[in-house]
Amino acid sequence: MASIPESQNRAAYAPVVNYDEPPIKPPPLLAVGPLAWMRKNLFSSVGDTLLTLVGGFVAVSVVVGVLRWAVVDANWFAITFNFRNYLLGRFEPEYEWRVLLMALFMAVVIGVCFAAWTRITRGAMIVLLVFAGLLFVIPPVAAAITRQPVAYFAAGSAEIAGTGSDTITPQTQLAFIARAGETLTIQLALQTSEDDSTVARMGGFTDEASNQLRVSSIARQANADRIAEIERLLGNNLVTASQRERLTAELGKLTVVDPIAETYRLNQNAVIVRILRGSDSSVIAEGKLDRENSAPLTVTLPEDGWYIFEKSVDGDGVGLIQVRGIYPLLERTISRSADEAAASGGTAGSIPQYARMTDVFTTEAARPKTADGKNMPMATIIDNKYRGERSLNDYVNLFIGPFAGQLSTGVLGLVLALLGGYGAAVLANRQLSPQDDPRRASRRAATYLLIITPVLMFVLIYGFFTVLPLTDTRRWGGLLLTIMLTFVGIVASFPLGVLLALGRRSKLPVVSGFSTLYIEFVRGVPLITVLFMAQLLVPLVNPNLAQTPNVFRAMIGIVLFSAAYLAENVRGGLQAIPPGQEEAAKAVGLSGLQTTLYITLPQALRAVIPALVGQFISLFKDTSLVAIVGLLDFSGMGELVVAQTEFLGVRREVYVFLILGYFIFSYAIATVSRRIESSGSGKALARKI
Repeated sequence: MASIPESQNRAAYAPVVNYDEPPIKPPPLLAVGPLAWMRKNLFSSVGDTLLTLVGGFVAVSVVVGVLRWAVVDANWFAITFNFRNYLLGRFEPEYEWRVLLMALFMAVVIGVCFAAWTRITRGAMIVLLVFAGLLFVIPPVAAAITRQPVAYFAAGSAEIAGTGSDTITPQTQLAFIARAGETLTIQLALQTSEDDSTVARMGGFTDEASNQLRVSSIARQANADRIAEIERLLGNNLVTASQRERLTAELGKLTVVDPIAETYRLNQNAVIVRILRGSDSSVIAEGKLDRENSAPLTVTLPEDGWYIFEKSVDGDGVGLIQVRGIYPLLERTISRSADEAAASGGTAGSIPQYARMTDVFTTEAARPKTADGKNMPMATIIDNKYRGERSLNDYVNLFIGPFAGQLSTGVLGLVLALLGGYGAAVLANRQLSPQDDPRRASRRAATYLLIITPVLMFVLIYGFFTVLPLTDTRRWGGLLLTIMLTFVGIVASFPLGVLLALGRRSKLPVVSGFSTLYIEFVRGVPLITVLFMAQLLVPLVNPNLAQTPNVFRAMIGIVLFSAAYLAENVRGGLQAIPPGQEEAAKAVGLSGLQTTLYITLPQALRAVIPALVGQFISLFKDTSLVAIVGLLDFSGMGELVVAQTEFLGVRREVYVFLILGYFIFSYAIATVSRRIESSGSGKALARKI
């Protein structure tokens, strides 16, 4: 309230008028906040509004389509089952601890570098720890809130019509592996045998016979729908004579067979099932399943190893059985040396190995034999694929949980190592750095660590005389090989590129001419040509070079190629330095070497940080070309996986995984570059005088 002060001279009869202060109103919703931003950037005009609506519709459609494909249709077994191959290739298992030690050391170095030239916010630390913790939480939660996926098996002696004149007869015995204490739940799939529509909607792991029932039901329903559609079209006068003729011809070719459920008498008779021990065929459990007694048969398995699932129909017809606990297997033959066998406690030589696709449970026990001494049929990933539309429950149980479990330990170790290095460097700054330079200790530590990292990295992975046994470079692969090629290419090409840039600007004709000739020649040929030359042509020049491992020859080719491009980036930064900088340096008595090291080169490198980082990201991605010359890097392992019989047709899933992997590492490099530029290490600091 506003009033006239009492001390003011006024007549006793003068009126006093009080005024209310106008209330403070909040700003309009469309003036500030998210709505204002949307109005300004998305709906500022009619054209922007239409563009926003169309773009939003397209984006939502793409996202929904991709998510539906990823959950319902995609086969991510090619990723979860081969995850180690993507990371390490065929690297010797007994030396994996070296790779782990190298990864932890590099995480510590990254943490020290963050403390030296930028910082990690508290929010970022919390996000990293929460992410690492979630990887441990997801697997048990997924197992607790989701049910095991269903497997369908057909039983009986009836021949089920397949494609053309081929027929499929259900198998009477099927071998599978399981852990001790696991429970099998076996029952008739009554919910899928009511009519053809329920059989067509069947989704889960299915053998060839049950899948053929599903395919036949889908085809019968599709023919019936198409006949109804054609009859509807022929019943009106909107079609032309030629269209009517074509539709009539198509109608004559379409037939609707008898209902599948009736033709094969699905689950009309009782099904007899037995669970046998794989080693001696002794009976563990048996039961009779029929429509009147629909209670499931529950069996707890006594030990790890092979079991036999035996099924038959009491009479004619086909029985469709629903099982939880039997999952498809992958058979592989591994070669194990005597040293590896001694270290792992296994058998040396070529050993058949059987792994369960859902959780990678593996056994090397002998496969059960049939009565005539042949290997018993087993639930392979080729025959017992997941067919039909996958539910969200199965997607979480089969892929999300196992994948998070594989990442959990490694990611937590890397996060703790990174934060530990960062914390140690911050503590060193507080204890050892002077007040006028609070990050001196961490910068020195980071510099020394970056110098020794390439040497330590190479020694750990390759070996060092008798201290660390040498590893077989032919078995390097996956992300390990990609990082090795990238790191060696960056570290070795950087000083060589700087020298070439300085040499091209030299006033000595020989030095300038050689540098120019080298840069222009290398930039005039593609990287794949350099790699082929390193692998094929160099040994022809000197046969002794043929003894050099292919990995080292590829590294040399990448270094020489990258140095030429890096030299031009650095030369561009040197040309951007004003001539007055060199003149001022000469005026204070600095030599040419001192001027380059302390005046022009630091400014040039700071000016071209974006170009250098772009070159490093390009080098990281270009290492995929080594797959063409026989080295199995990250992308090469993807090609090797999709070439396996078990994973034919999963090329899209593999390439999506490769794209995400390359994007994550490239984005991390670009993010670090931006942080370096914004911290002052990549720009000139303005100081008050």
